[in-house]
Amino acid sequence: MRLAPNVFDVWAFQRQGSDTRFLLLYASEEKARRYFGGGRFWQIPSGVVEDGEAVTDAIAGKLRHLGLAAKTIWAGEHAYIIYNRRFAEMQLIGVYAAEVADDAVRLDPGEHSEYAWLPYDTCLDRVHYRGLKDGLRSVQEYVTGPASPARELRLFP
Repeated sequence: MRLAPNVFDVWAFQRQGSDTRFLLLYASEEKARRYFGGGRFWQIPSGVVEDGEAVTDAIAGKLRHLGLAAKTIWAGEHAYIIYNRRFAEMQLIGVYAAEVADDAVRLDPGEHSEYAWLPYDTCLDRVHYRGLKDGLRSVQEYVTGPASPARELRLFP
């Protein structure tokens, strides 16, 4: 079995005063039928870092594909392993956070049917995979929760 160590999740967030909202994407019916036995669920942007590519470039590219611009990218201080049946491989997923500009999200209808900007507690309720929940908890603890996140976790700019 193959292990892919180059996969990332990114918790995109926006700050509006003291309020922080995170981006969730809802799997389309087409994607659910093709890869998940019809199961639809909330997820976050994710992707793959190609050989020779910087992780910040891969994350910024994924966000651009969604119509978003990264203002900052942070290490989320969390990683987890899953079996991804879509790609028939084990994946080691690094978790990151990206503060994004207040732009409209552009969805690929073959992948996602809707999106929502939601507060931390609502996101914890909507995602049901442990890796997503634990990743969000780490992002909240290290990046979006404290008034002054640790500078050493800031990867971009």
